[in-house]
Amino acid sequence: MQNLKRDVYLGAYLNGLHCNAHWQMVVILLKENLVVWFCSLHNRLDNYLKGIINSALKGLDDTSQPKSKAGARWIVVKCNRQKGSTKCGYYVIHWMSTIILRSFRNNWETYFNDVRPLEAERLKALRIQWTQYYLKVRNQT
Repeated sequence: MQNLKRDVYLGAYLNGLHCNAHWQMVVILLKENLVVWFCSLHNRLDNYLKGIINSALKGLDDTSQPKSKAGARWIVVKCNRQKGSTKCGYYVIHWMSTIILRSFRNNWETYFNDVRPLEAERLKALRIQWTQYYLKVRNQT
């Protein structure tokens, strides 16, 4: 992250193993020392992930100010809650595309405060978009 010098990083995180694995998402805003966490099952924040990200952010040396001993500020948003247990990846794709297309960077709690599940039509559109993108990239290689 230090070499790329980007303001915002989006990351998908697979929590767990095999059939119990669950995709979650983080948005890291370096200049704000802020991490925004999304989980479609509304599980508690994973302390292991939080520790890794806090440690990485403390290790960055992109300012002339002395490093703060405080970790990043974390926001857990009230995002869409999925029905069932197999659509988490599509929820992550939905949030990523929403953030990217709208150049969204603040007021996280205000914007992401809808806990209703994504509608079936939205999930279908995400599947189609992802499939089309995958096929395009595969055919280019």
